[in-house]
Amino acid sequence: MGLFSKKVQEPIYDAADCEVKKKRMRAIFNEAVMDGDSYEILYAYMSTSKYERGFVFDTNTTTFYYYIVGYRSSDYDMLLIQVDHELKEHSEAYRIETDKIDNISYNPKYHQLCFEYEKNYGSFGEILNIEGTDSNTKYGPKNIYQPKEREKFLDFAESFRAVLRDKGYKLDKWKR
Repeated sequence: MGLFSKKVQEPIYDAADCEVKKKRMRAIFNEAVMDGDSYEILYAYMSTSKYERGFVFDTNTTTFYYYIVGYRSSDYDMLLIQVDHELKEHSEAYRIETDKIDNISYNPKYHQLCFEYEKNYGSFGEILNIEGTDSNTKYGPKNIYQPKEREKFLDFAESFRAVLRDKGYKLDKWKR
């Protein structure tokens, strides 16, 4: 260990609260999706930043969006359900058009998985942060510790990459 290196700390979370949150996420997903039990789920978030130059002050605004991601390996179906930070309210399910995806990349440093849409689709893609949260988080639901769920989702993404490679798409490097 070097002079300036910092030891990576394990997240601090309440295991009982984590299980309650995971059960609540499953209940929300099953309520929003007719055959919800056929999907694996995990928590993810996205953020957008907006920088505005002002006359006196410049402002930078970051907005967080919290999701329950449902995915099914049998037909590569993916759904997003937006939730509030208390997991009380949710939106309807939004289906990611997997037939329009032409690249999947992963940044292991930030636990950020990106599903890129093909050109001329209208938007870039879905950038999902799949790290989870601990009891000290300042945004989103607290105490969602999900290393097993994250690994299953990365396995799903890798198998989906193999399908894209077979279709002839040129993919970015994949590092786990």
